[in-house]
Amino acid sequence: MTDDVEDVGRKAALSIFGDIIKRKRQSCQWTFYGLSEKTGIDIADLSDLEQGHDAVSEAEREELCGFLGVDIDCFAKILRRERAKSEMVARLEHDLGDASVVDLARYREWQKTTSPQAD
Repeated sequence: MTDDVEDVGRKAALSIFGDIIKRKRQSCQWTFYGLSEKTGIDIADLSDLEQGHDAVSEAEREELCGFLGVDIDCFAKILRRERAKSEMVARLEHDLGDASVVDLARYREWQKTTSPQAD
Protein backbone atom coordinates (compact mmCIF):
# COMPACT_ATOMS: atom_id res chain seq x y z
CA MET A 1 0.00 0.00 0.00
CA THR A 2 2.77 2.48 0.83
CA ASP A 3 4.44 2.23 -2.60
CA ASP A 4 1.13 2.85 -4.37
CA VAL A 5 0.38 5.82 -2.11
CA GLU A 6 3.82 7.32 -2.71
CA ASP A 7 3.48 6.80 -6.46
CA VAL A 8 0.05 8.47 -6.59
CA GLY A 9 1.29 11.31 -4.39
CA ARG A 10 4.40 11.82 -6.53
CA LYS A 11 2.40 11.88 -9.77
CA ALA A 12 0.01 14.45 -8.32
CA ALA A 13 2.89 16.56 -6.98
CA LEU A 14 4.68 16.48 -10.34
CA SER A 15 1.53 17.61 -12.11
CA ILE A 16 0.92 20.48 -9.69
CA PHE A 17 4.57 21.55 -9.73
CA GLY A 18 4.67 21.43 -13.53
CA ASP A 19 1.62 23.67 -13.68
CA ILE A 20 3.22 26.16 -11.27
CA ILE A 21 6.39 26.30 -13.38
CA LYS A 22 4.37 26.69 -16.58
CA ARG A 23 2.30 29.58 -15.18
CA LYS A 24 5.39 31.29 -13.77
CA ARG A 25 7.31 30.88 -17.05
CA GLN A 26 4.41 32.26 -19.06
CA SER A 27 3.79 35.17 -16.69
CA CYS A 28 7.48 36.12 -17.01
CA GLN A 29 7.14 35.73 -20.79
CA TRP A 30 9.99 33.23 -21.05
CA THR A 31 10.09 30.82 -23.97
CA PHE A 32 11.38 27.29 -23.50
CA TYR A 33 14.45 28.28 -25.49
CA GLY A 34 15.15 31.36 -23.37
CA LEU A 35 14.61 29.51 -20.10
CA SER A 36 16.80 26.67 -21.30
CA GLU A 37 19.59 29.11 -22.19
CA LYS A 38 19.44 30.78 -18.75
CA THR A 39 19.13 27.65 -16.61
CA GLY A 40 21.02 25.08 -18.67
CA ILE A 41 18.05 22.69 -18.55
CA ASP A 42 17.19 20.97 -21.83
CA ILE A 43 14.11 22.30 -23.67
CA ALA A 44 12.54 18.83 -23.89
CA ASP A 45 13.04 18.34 -20.15
CA LEU A 46 11.38 21.70 -19.43
CA SER A 47 8.42 20.74 -21.59
CA ASP A 48 8.14 17.32 -19.95
CA LEU A 49 8.34 18.92 -16.49
CA GLU A 50 5.46 21.27 -17.30
CA GLN A 51 3.43 18.25 -18.43
CA GLY A 52 3.90 16.59 -15.04
CA HIS A 53 6.73 14.19 -15.88
CA ASP A 54 9.72 13.56 -13.62
CA ALA A 55 12.14 14.95 -16.21
CA VAL A 56 14.68 16.91 -14.17
CA SER A 57 16.98 16.24 -11.25
CA GLU A 58 16.52 17.80 -7.84
CA ALA A 59 19.40 20.21 -8.55
CA GLU A 60 17.78 21.28 -11.84
CA ARG A 61 14.43 21.70 -10.09
CA GLU A 62 16.07 23.97 -7.51
CA GLU A 63 17.89 25.93 -10.23
CA LEU A 64 14.61 26.46 -12.07
CA CYS A 65 12.80 27.52 -8.90
CA GLY A 66 15.55 29.96 -8.01
CA PHE A 67 15.54 31.49 -11.48
CA LEU A 68 11.74 31.85 -11.67
CA GLY A 69 11.37 33.08 -8.08
CA VAL A 70 9.50 30.02 -6.85
CA ASP A 71 10.17 28.72 -3.31
CA ILE A 72 12.99 26.18 -3.60
CA ASP A 73 11.13 23.82 -1.25
CA CYS A 74 7.95 24.13 -3.30
CA PHE A 75 8.12 20.63 -4.81
CA ALA A 76 8.99 18.99 -1.48
CA LYS A 77 6.04 20.72 0.22
CA ILE A 78 3.63 19.74 -2.53
CA LEU A 79 4.93 16.16 -2.46
CA ARG A 80 4.40 15.87 1.32
CA ARG A 81 0.88 17.26 1.03
CA GLU A 82 -0.11 14.99 -1.86
CA ARG A 83 1.32 11.88 -0.20
CA ALA A 84 -0.58 12.73 2.98
CA LYS A 85 -3.79 13.04 0.93
CA SER A 86 -3.11 9.71 -0.78
CA GLU A 87 -2.45 8.03 2.56
CA MET A 88 -5.69 9.41 3.98
CA VAL A 89 -7.68 8.14 0.98
CA ALA A 90 -6.02 4.73 1.23
CA ARG A 91 -6.82 4.55 4.96
CA LEU A 92 -10.45 5.50 4.32
CA GLU A 93 -10.76 2.89 1.58
CA HIS A 94 -9.24 0.28 3.87
CA ASP A 95 -11.41 1.25 6.85
CA LEU A 96 -14.59 1.27 4.79
CA GLY A 97 -13.72 -2.04 3.20
CA ASP A 98 -16.95 -3.73 2.26
CA ALA A 99 -19.18 -1.15 3.88
CA SER A 100 -22.64 -1.14 2.42
CA VAL A 101 -23.34 1.53 -0.12
CA VAL A 102 -26.86 2.87 -0.16
CA ASP A 103 -28.57 3.45 -3.50
CA LEU A 104 -30.30 6.71 -2.60
CA ALA A 105 -32.74 6.61 -5.51
CA ARG A 106 -33.99 3.15 -4.54
CA TYR A 107 -34.06 4.11 -0.86
CA ARG A 108 -36.21 7.18 -1.58
CA GLU A 109 -38.61 5.12 -3.67
CA TRP A 110 -38.84 2.57 -0.87
CA GLN A 111 -39.37 5.37 1.64
CA LYS A 112 -42.33 6.74 -0.38
CA THR A 113 -44.06 3.37 -0.31
CA THR A 114 -43.50 2.69 3.38
CA SER A 115 -43.94 6.15 4.90
CA PRO A 116 -47.38 7.22 6.04
CA GLN A 117 -48.93 9.87 3.81
CA ALA A 118 -49.16 13.35 5.28
CA ASP A 119 -52.72 14.69 5.62
